[in-house]
Amino acid sequence: MKLSDRSWIVVAATGLCLTTACGPTGVAAETDGESEGSSGTTGDATNTNPTMPMTTTPTTVGDVTSDVTTDTPDVTTDPTLPPEDTTAGMTESCCEPHDAPGCDDEAVVDCVCAQEAACCAFSWDEVCVELAQGDCMAVCDGGTTEGTTTGAGEACSEVVTFEMMPSEATLSGAWMLGMSMVGEGEISVNQMGGPGSILFEPDIPCDDTWYIWVRAFNNGSDDSYFATLDGEPMPEAIFEGDCQNGGQGYIWAPLNWRDQMAGPCTYVEDPWAPDWTTGVHQIEFTYREAAAMGRILITNDQDLVPM
Repeated sequence: MKLSDRSWIVVAATGLCLTTACGPTGVAAETDGESEGSSGTTGDATNTNPTMPMTTTPTTVGDVTSDVTTDTPDVTTDPTLPPEDTTAGMTESCCEPHDAPGCDDEAVVDCVCAQEAACCAFSWDEVCVELAQGDCMAVCDGGTTEGTTTGAGEACSEVVTFEMMPSEATLSGAWMLGMSMVGEGEISVNQMGGPGSILFEPDIPCDDTWYIWVRAFNNGSDDSYFATLDGEPMPEAIFEGDCQNGGQGYIWAPLNWRDQMAGPCTYVEDPWAPDWTTGVHQIEFTYREAAAMGRILITNDQDLVPM
């Protein structure tokens, strides 16, 4: 065997390449002609001669280059811009709870959020609705206890009648909730004759003249209360359950009023029937003579007499 033949055997056994052009068995040839760690180039990237500096000539594939820069858009908020309008595009009613902040009436939103900022930051919940319908005078659809529904802020088109129980009133001071000993049922009672009030807040469904009947406690001559409607008049009016000074027990009496300086049965208004618009109103009684009161009835039917 010649020396050159032995050299070829050594080369084949070790996988080393003694020339710059190794064949398919050479280590320098990468699979599919791609060098490890290189992207978008083809060709031999391995220096087959360790005594020579390595040079690589990349070949561009298509339009792809290695220098790719991604620009991040400037999302800095301009502090000079006005805050986002909470009511912009809002179709949700101020009178119904919903997940989004704000509602469809800008004036109501301003009023509510001045008292409860969360209504304009998070969601329009029950608290927001209560403020809207109360202090902020939101216009909402109304209903009646007799199945008649009228438009918000419109005159009543049908008879509306409903009662309010003592448990629906706000009792303060010496007034407390109790049960009658003479079969009347639930009552407000003031056993000590002390200060405090019975405050009813009816939600009136439509605009009309409203007649208020009171289940007054008629105890001989002790049959009167002080009363106001929506805080008027001041000084408080006197409401007389029975100006005849007779009887015993509970009676239905139409709300009336006389001046505190006037004599019995001398009324400024009898009946005392306010012209109320849609929304929440106040009927408040304080102690004068009668130490108890039952429910009240409110109607726009001037001819109705409760039994």
